[in-house]
Amino acid sequence: MSALGIFSYLYLRHALASSRERTMQKREDRLLRYVHEEQKSSTPLSESLRRFSLASPDSDLLQVYTPLGTRIYPEISPSALIAWPDSNCLTPCFKVTTMEGHTLRVLQHDVSFNGQEIRLTMAGVIDEHYDILRTVRNSYLIFLPLMLIVSVVGGMALGHRALVPVDRMTRAAHTISIRDLSRRLPVPQTGDEIQRLAETWNQVLARLETAVAHLTQFTSDISHDLRTTVTVMLSTAQLSLRRERTGDAYREALKTVVKECESTTSFLDDLLAVARIDIAQQNTEFTAVSLSAIVQDVCGHLQPRTFLKSQFLDVQLSSEAWVLGDPSLLRRLVAIFVENAIKYTPEQGSIVVSLASQDGRVQLEVRDTGMGISADDLPKIFDRFYRADASRNRDEGGSGLGLAIAKWIAHTHGVDIKVFSDGRSGCTFSVSFLEVESGGYSLGSGSHNL
Repeated sequence: MSALGIFSYLYLRHALASSRERTMQKREDRLLRYVHEEQKSSTPLSESLRRFSLASPDSDLLQVYTPLGTRIYPEISPSALIAWPDSNCLTPCFKVTTMEGHTLRVLQHDVSFNGQEIRLTMAGVIDEHYDILRTVRNSYLIFLPLMLIVSVVGGMALGHRALVPVDRMTRAAHTISIRDLSRRLPVPQTGDEIQRLAETWNQVLARLETAVAHLTQFTSDISHDLRTTVTVMLSTAQLSLRRERTGDAYREALKTVVKECESTTSFLDDLLAVARIDIAQQNTEFTAVSLSAIVQDVCGHLQPRTFLKSQFLDVQLSSEAWVLGDPSLLRRLVAIFVENAIKYTPEQGSIVVSLASQDGRVQLEVRDTGMGISADDLPKIFDRFYRADASRNRDEGGSGLGLAIAKWIAHTHGVDIKVFSDGRSGCTFSVSFLEVESGGYSLGSGSHNL
């Protein structure tokens, strides 16, 4: 507003001055034409100027002098005269001066009348121009403080109004705790950043609620598993110590304890792997690895479990396949896929593990004839602690971390895991690696039924 006021004042002053100057030049032209016509009838110059002043009284002051300073008009000197500038005015010279309490716009010009050089001075009172300028200036000086006050008050009111949704969101956020994540922030229907912020935080709370629910369920399940494991080992040891037993009986008791310890160790390995996922910097060194050897070794290690469930495990290694990766991580990845297939495939079912090399890619695929994964569960199976069927997983000894670990291992190797299932008859997990040149021993291709 200050800049607008200054600009308006200067522009208006320039416009008024320019307008007055054009008006005075037109009066000068009329004067010169009138005197020229009068001179044709041999009328004295002073008389012609007097007649013009009577006929056109809109000029408040008219002075005419010779270049030497001899007064031509008015014949009787007024109480004050307008001094001639120091330089010649071959073109009209304009200035503003004050006389007897009035402000005048002055035009001074060296002109020629019938070969006679004279100095013409015309002036007009412009008090009304300055009255307009003063009115504009005073209006802004009065209006600006009022505008400032209104702006401050209005800005505070609008700011408070705009922050009301934020205040409601803040109060609602204070009521949300880890014990009650079902609450949500109020979403103002404003269509601006505040609404998007509230919606984003509600999405974060929804994800957090889901994660905490999974973690709570996982904690409950694992607590039950660990308590069961400890109870089995404790009861086995107590029964063995209650009375003398044969060596075979003690051996059976120790086998039970060993089995429970192995189950607990496997679970702790999963937890350590998950903790490794959260480490920002990984010290993983990739080398050329025979994925064929790893697949055959893992399947051979898991073969006894398929015998116990009367399952058919078919390992199809169509060619030697080398990839760039971490051997221990790749072994864990293959083991997770095969263990899941064994776990969720019923007795007499079949599991096919295939490894094929084509077009510079190595495709690992694990198929089973289990019950499959429903469409609702399919997007969630890689979430930590997620278990589609908690009771079944608990019976099988699962922790709900295997596929989350598999996803991290695949991500570490720069590949994605693809899952295919119709929810009724089996499931297929596949991963495609970039093939590299062999770096050591080789494995003959073929189909191996274990």
